[in-house]
Amino acid sequence: MRTVLFTSAALAVVCFNAPVAFAQDAPVALDEVVITAQRRSENLQKTPLTVSAVTGDKLESQGVKTVVDLASQVPALQITSSGSGAAQVFLRGIGSTNTTEVGDPAVAYHIDGIYQARSTSVGALFYDIDRVEVLRGPQGTLYGRNATAGAINVITKKPVLGEYEGAGSIEVGNYSAVTTSGLINVPIGDTLAVRASFQQSRHDGYVNAINQGPGTGGNDRYDQDDKSARVRVLWKPSDNFSLILNADYLHQGGAGGGDGTYGTTRVTGDPWSCYCSTNLYRNNRFFSTGAEANWDLGFANLTYLVGYNFSKLDRTGENASTGAPNYFLGKDYTWSHELRLGGDAGKLKWVVGLYRFTEDNNVDFRVFLANNSYLSFIQPEITAESIAVFGQTTYEVTDRFRVTGGLRYTEDKKGRVGGTYLTNSAGAIVSTVVANVADAKWDATNWKLGADFDLTSTSMLYANVATGYKAGGYYDGIADNVYAPEKITSYEAGVKNRFLDNRLQVNATAFLYDYRDFQVSALGTIGGQDATVTLNADKAKIYGLEFETNLALTEHDRIDATLGWLHAEYTDFVLPRGDSFSNNNANASVAACYTANYAAAAPRSTDFSGCRMARTPEWTFNLGYQHIWEPSFGGTLTGRIQTHYETSKNLEYHGFAQNKEGAFTKTDVSLTYASPDDRWTLQGFVRNLEDDDVRTASAPNSTTGLATNGAGEFYAPPRTYGLRLGVTF
Repeated sequence: MRTVLFTSAALAVVCFNAPVAFAQDAPVALDEVVITAQRRSENLQKTPLTVSAVTGDKLESQGVKTVVDLASQVPALQITSSGSGAAQVFLRGIGSTNTTEVGDPAVAYHIDGIYQARSTSVGALFYDIDRVEVLRGPQGTLYGRNATAGAINVITKKPVLGEYEGAGSIEVGNYSAVTTSGLINVPIGDTLAVRASFQQSRHDGYVNAINQGPGTGGNDRYDQDDKSARVRVLWKPSDNFSLILNADYLHQGGAGGGDGTYGTTRVTGDPWSCYCSTNLYRNNRFFSTGAEANWDLGFANLTYLVGYNFSKLDRTGENASTGAPNYFLGKDYTWSHELRLGGDAGKLKWVVGLYRFTEDNNVDFRVFLANNSYLSFIQPEITAESIAVFGQTTYEVTDRFRVTGGLRYTEDKKGRVGGTYLTNSAGAIVSTVVANVADAKWDATNWKLGADFDLTSTSMLYANVATGYKAGGYYDGIADNVYAPEKITSYEAGVKNRFLDNRLQVNATAFLYDYRDFQVSALGTIGGQDATVTLNADKAKIYGLEFETNLALTEHDRIDATLGWLHAEYTDFVLPRGDSFSNNNANASVAACYTANYAAAAPRSTDFSGCRMARTPEWTFNLGYQHIWEPSFGGTLTGRIQTHYETSKNLEYHGFAQNKEGAFTKTDVSLTYASPDDRWTLQGFVRNLEDDDVRTASAPNSTTGLATNGAGEFYAPPRTYGLRLGVTF
């Protein structure tokens, strides 16, 4: 901890000796950003947390349309979209690849304060957004379970009283891409306003399906056909009370994605084509509604948040080995309630609250085998419940020094009734492979201690020690099929600075994680047979440094950059019975990071201690430059170039060569003209200028157990380009 504090303080000293003459008589300054990461509105630079905030204007200008596109904006953030549309989010090396109905994320995702439990619900389009906040590090006190690695908060724009506002845009590009969006804000009297917005986005598939003969052709993959709409209503009858009602709808159509298979007959050698056999489809629907009530009681503010989310997933997939179709149908219902009371009593700022979350899910997933029979996972009742009580307070010891303490107690309960069956072509159950029944409970107490100190009026040093918790779970079977929660303790110190009359911002963070009982797939027993199960491994250690900076060089020039260095490895990770790869003798000569005694009979103990964690490049770097011209005919012309670089990384923890991604860069350029009255803009853009084939996920095939044979892989989009016209009225 002393080293962390010394590093941060040393950076501050260096910054203090910057040539302040550079800023004299400067007519420009960086914008102030207000966030609500600590459940109250405060300046980003005055918040003693490691937070990245991306404004809605920046999201729009840089083509960030979903959470997946956010990865190039934030240090240590890795996001992958699977073929089903589910998002896998990793932050500082911690995440989850289990996107099924029983898997929980390690990064808590919220839209307007409402927790999104399923990874498929994270795919909602970004439009009419005020900002996105990414909190790095465990957020166990204020955000609770499944915020082990951090939290992502998406805040949409609120209705505005007393103002008419409207906007629309159309974007066209290669792959026959068309995106349209619009919004309107209508005041109704002095106390009521309605804001409605929509976005439609479609493009042809990035992966071309090659027909190998009659009856073998599938459709193109990784297309998009999404339609979404949102309505928000604000009622503010007095200065001390307001109520916001929300409703959101999203439909995902098209083919969606599909595993890029490895087999000898199914791969073309080109990631943008496949010998696909199945015509895929998606007919996924998402609906959410909720309300936020705020009441100023004088001594404190009372907030009540309620949210309801419904999703219906109806899609097909393609078996990675055989090319046969898979069918998935699932419905998910969640309710969340949060009641908070927070106040500011001079030197003391505090917040206390109660939280409750419930989920009901049902799933029917069928894999075609042969002779019109299916292996069917039918789980008609999957439930989860979480309740919590929490509080956090900050006390101003002096006008420059503050201390913070927080505490949260959480109880979780999960259950399932269902099974794995053999079914016939009519859908009837022929026989039971294994019953899937679970009923488990856990509880956790998380805490936080922090301190921050104003070095100057525009520079702050802070340090936090905090814990986080990811709920436990279960795997198939009926007994001894429960695994424990993950736990993390974080030590973090940072410095936030504004220099040169608010023209230069330099933020830096150092952190150390003690990560325990992380959840991994291993070899176990289900119904007396060897099978893949989820177990808890012992320990991992993660530490790193992150830097973020923005500089207003002149009235017309801006530079922004982020730099991240990350060390992440398993320090105590032994699978007592190994897994399908370490127990396959064919892998004895294959390079890997684990140690297994192949002279011993399988199943054999396997040691992953010392292996680097998945999706953790050692270095990541983002750099952007923007220049504004003022042509003689009026208006402004803004050019921007930005690039993202990261070093090589393992995409899963075995260390197999085929599942590694090398170092790469991704560069985006844009040129935007804005009319003299700012009523319309025209932008031309190119994204992924290099057009490199960058894998974002890759896994070996646990069915075959061969290190040289995989289940599938996913790629970031190829080069795209287009034009965007936007108007306001």
